Amino acid sequence: MSKNIIILGAGISGLACGWRLSQQGIRVNILESENAVGGLAGTMRENGYALDIGPHSFFSDDQQIVDLIRNLLGEKMQPSPRKVKFYYKGRYLDYPLTAAGVFLQMGLSSGMLALGSFLKNKAFLRKHRLAEGEDETVEDWAIANFGEYLYRTFFKPYTEQFWKVPCNELSSRSIPTHTRMSFTNTLKLLLNQKTTRQGKSLVEREMHPTYYPDQGFALIAECIAAQIEKNQGQIHLAHEVIALTQLPGGKMRVTCRHNGRQEEQDADYVISTLPLSLLAKILSPVFPPHVLASAKKLEYRSLVVLGMLTQKQKILNCGYLYLLNRPFNRIFEMNEFSPQTSQPDENILAVEMPCLASGPIWNSSQEELFSACIGSLSEDGFIAPGDVKKLFLIKARYAYPIYRKDYARHLTGVLDHLKNYSSLATLGRCGEFRYMDIDECIKRAFVLADSQMPGLIQP
Repeated sequence: MSKNIIILGAGISGLACGWRLSQQGIRVNILESENAVGGLAGTMRENGYALDIGPHSFFSDDQQIVDLIRNLLGEKMQPSPRKVKFYYKGRYLDYPLTAAGVFLQMGLSSGMLALGSFLKNKAFLRKHRLAEGEDETVEDWAIANFGEYLYRTFFKPYTEQFWKVPCNELSSRSIPTHTRMSFTNTLKLLLNQKTTRQGKSLVEREMHPTYYPDQGFALIAECIAAQIEKNQGQIHLAHEVIALTQLPGGKMRVTCRHNGRQEEQDADYVISTLPLSLLAKILSPVFPPHVLASAKKLEYRSLVVLGMLTQKQKILNCGYLYLLNRPFNRIFEMNEFSPQTSQPDENILAVEMPCLASGPIWNSSQEELFSACIGSLSEDGFIAPGDVKKLFLIKARYAYPIYRKDYARHLTGVLDHLKNYSSLATLGRCGEFRYMDIDECIKRAFVLADSQMPGLIQP
């Protein structure tokens, strides 16, 4: 007989972990505060329309993970070309930024300025050297790899628009893995020269086939949830966890709110995908003041997605598009992922607006957000006010961990203290304060489940 396991959160990480455990006959209960599974990989469904929480496609350099998810969804998940662009000074650039994009797509003037800045930086090197133990910032990384010109005109404005934090206060670990390939390696690739192992592997990752479920990206989460329930696991939606208490003997008591009432469940083991700053507030015994202070330093950037229903088709000619100096940082077109996400002859164009949960964007209505965005959308030729038939609004409070340059010591302090709770583990983008793609979330969930499995099955 297995022990009772409670997983907090039905995003991809929590579901993948629950799936792995339930396959071994372990009793799993998943508590989710929202009314649907998927978390940040979820999909809003309304009257036959589907809008993802940001543009997603599934890919991985781990063929076992690819085969697992493809076999789970079958014909419901089809290959989908990954088409991403950056709209820069009226031109469409390949994204992530490459040497070819800089020199062939940015225009002669910008390309020459970028090349001159890059070569100057490499010839004279940077005089500034990081002191031992000092964290590299986005500013350090971008100038070292791309030169001053591209940093000032491209990386700085986009990064600060996205994160709402100055580049000299952000750790370079804020830059996604697929963007961290150095400019030197992209030049070598352009010239068909030998690259480093790291550079080559990152390029290859970008070239992997991608897949998209025909009814919205949340179908992956929904199919995993169905497998958990098939294995006698339970998923409880609209259950907000408000307290987590370590009991004498090591068990954990989970208190949640459901339909206005408080409910309690005891567990032999709890796996939390909750944001660490939130977990610190609800956990007992309470954190010491200095650890609690570190937990408060682990901030998350919020996300607002505004969907606009239209009959216009092929608006972007790519799945999603990054932009500078707009009220939004990214646009995506749902029909480019799957036409089944809308009714026939309709389409959903959506904009992503990065924000902080305490700011005006987060607190705006969908009509206010539309008014703020439609001017730019119309000027750029994407969509006019009269083209929009209906609005959809999605808000995600804990979308991205913010890697300030001192975040690592705060994270280490919190994770070290959590080791005092012997029947508790943290997992996922929010639970580990770690930016990850979907496939990495799944792999890390499987690793955690496998490591805990021997102790969770009673003899």
